[in-house]
Amino acid sequence: GRAGAATTSAAQTTSNIVVNIFLRGAADGLSILSPLNDSTYQSLRPGVAVPDAAALAVNNQFGLHPGATRLKALLDAGQAAFIPAAGSPNNNRSHFSAQAMMDRGSITDPFLPTGWLGRYLSATAGSTENSLRGVSIGNGLQPSLRGSSAIATPSLQSLSLYSSGAGAAPSQVQTALRAMYPAAPTELLRTQAAAGTNIVAEIAPIAATSAPPAGWPTGFGTALWPIAKLISAGYPVEIATADLGGWDEHNAMGSATDPTGNQYKLIAGLDAALGAFFDFIGGAAARTTVVITTEFGRRIAINGSGGTDHGRGMVMMVLGAGVNPGVHGAWPGLVDTDSGDVKVVNDYRKVYAE
Repeated sequence: GRAGAATTSAAQTTSNIVVNIFLRGAADGLSILSPLNDSTYQSLRPGVAVPDAAALAVNNQFGLHPGATRLKALLDAGQAAFIPAAGSPNNNRSHFSAQAMMDRGSITDPFLPTGWLGRYLSATAGSTENSLRGVSIGNGLQPSLRGSSAIATPSLQSLSLYSSGAGAAPSQVQTALRAMYPAAPTELLRTQAAAGTNIVAEIAPIAATSAPPAGWPTGFGTALWPIAKLISAGYPVEIATADLGGWDEHNAMGSATDPTGNQYKLIAGLDAALGAFFDFIGGAAARTTVVITTEFGRRIAINGSGGTDHGRGMVMMVLGAGVNPGVHGAWPGLVDTDSGDVKVVNDYRKVYAE
């Protein structure tokens, strides 16, 4: 842990970090990682398929979307892995249920009260648990972290104390709260108050300087910035989560070579944010693993409105200096399908379990 910060018990402390990113809305894996020299792919997606000549080569079978230049650079540096035809054995095409089960690490129960990352944090909690072990960036706790003491915040600036009274400085508010809550009548209130005031005090050294550097990507970059800042500043984060929505493109995905197209902008925005993230954390990439998933993929064939409907197999991505780069898992192709969808042959839980 950082100097002066509380640490977990020695047996549980790890310097490794997992960043779990969920692309909400069912991202199109066949746009992110497209099959090369595949006549079925090209014929079923006129105007939307990634042309072979524009794809950023991964190997002789797959290429990356033209907007994924930073992912291509990570791959060339040996720091990117891709798992196509991934997903849940549960044949569910409901955004709500599929996301709920994936967040929970289940294939049967969308109402499991805990998340897969929350169970890990709970099972490895030390007696002097630091709440910053788990951090969810957003307006609520990512469901994968349920069941743990992880915190949720939209930004580092939000981890501050404010007063509506005239002239009260944050330090004065902090002092008053620290004096008041130990006398609270219930243990839960005392414990939560102590955790809250401790987090505010711990984040204070970087909260005031937590604006992103010039040129930092907007959009999804806003969610990745607090995670990058905490990691680079040496805080004891083990698991961080962030969501990126907007992937449910039933209409007008656009050409894969048109930077103004809807799908291109989504992929390029994700790509730029990931590139900025790894640039900023530098050598910490050696102990940081970014896992990117979505609830399911899209259908192989384009629909009548230039988009794609809910499918099955999707693409997972695993990034960081510790990954085994390249494409992993079986690939069923686009002829042997699940009623017109990419078959799920690589269970998402195997990737999460690693």
